[in-house]
Amino acid sequence: MAKYIHMISRIQEIIIHPDIVESELAKRVLSNRCEIPFKITSTVPETIPLRTGKKILYVTDMPGRLVKPCPATGLPYLCCQYTVIHSCLQCPADCTYCVLQNYLDMPVISLNVRLPDIINEINGLLRNQPRRFFRFGTGELGDSLALDPLTGLSKDFILFFKKQRNAIIELKTKSVHIERLLEIDPANTVVSWSVNPEPVIRTEELHTPSLKMRLDAARQCQEAGYLLGFHFDPILHINHWELLYREVVDQIFSSVDANRVAWISLGSLRFPPALKQVIQSRFPGTRIIYEEMIRGLDGKMRYLKPLRTALYQHIYQRIRSFAPDVFIYFCMELPQIWERITGKHPMNNAELDYWFAESLWRRFGPELNMDEPRLPDYPLVK
Repeated sequence: MAKYIHMISRIQEIIIHPDIVESELAKRVLSNRCEIPFKITSTVPETIPLRTGKKILYVTDMPGRLVKPCPATGLPYLCCQYTVIHSCLQCPADCTYCVLQNYLDMPVISLNVRLPDIINEINGLLRNQPRRFFRFGTGELGDSLALDPLTGLSKDFILFFKKQRNAIIELKTKSVHIERLLEIDPANTVVSWSVNPEPVIRTEELHTPSLKMRLDAARQCQEAGYLLGFHFDPILHINHWELLYREVVDQIFSSVDANRVAWISLGSLRFPPALKQVIQSRFPGTRIIYEEMIRGLDGKMRYLKPLRTALYQHIYQRIRSFAPDVFIYFCMELPQIWERITGKHPMNNAELDYWFAESLWRRFGPELNMDEPRLPDYPLVK
């Protein structure tokens, strides 16, 4: 059984590249490190096991673009046009299903010190598409808050987006490191949690806080004025799943106010075929990869459509019983699935992006400094 811990306590070593040791973020990490040992070197272990690498934080200067469209599945699966900020790659948690095991080359957690470049790239996007409402996030290739006691990046992003119009930042996490958030006046920020039943957290989401701890943190953020999000992703077909996922929904809405929930996503287990062997090797005890699955149109392994529909329908209806107005979307799913569950579906990715903006404007427009959204005039698909 996994032990519940604060995720930052998993870090056992910090490596600082010598070229960036004078950067503001590197200095901040060193000042916040407490007793975590560190060294300044350009030599980073690349052949160590991933389980060991997840205990090492490498502070460096990442090359290339830092703000990119979500690396999502292509058509016909619908994507919500999320924009990913590459501030950190990897995280200290060790979830059995994590696609990053097969997606990232470096076993260590890499923190990018190029915060000014990230801000410049975001500003460029906002200038080039002034009519579009952007949702940015740092939690796609890492955990937005797991390292926040060291990096303090949450404050940087919140203060930046506080000044923006038609843009919002999502801080997506499994952690409970919300200390800095509670010190800042919230603005244009959604703090969201990945959720699963407690048995799944214990066996498949190793070294992460319990569901109760996550929801306690969510309640504190709501009381501080933040909007919330929740991500049922991946939904797993496990024994007694109907009861277990119903309990998760009930716990969420007994902890927080539905009127302060900006969105909820639903996504079932999916992974590239090559990940199965990695999971078998790293987590021989897990059974989640042995369900009946097929290769989808995007090449990923997925549950059969009737099973995915049943999973979504059950959770969707339970959420709707508590929150009739909350925006619910399906992550990387077919239009037919949307239609079966909700009776409608976006025609394309751009229309789904508009649905997001319209829901936020209608429910929270003045709070989020939003203009009334219009159907987009930017490209419909990537």
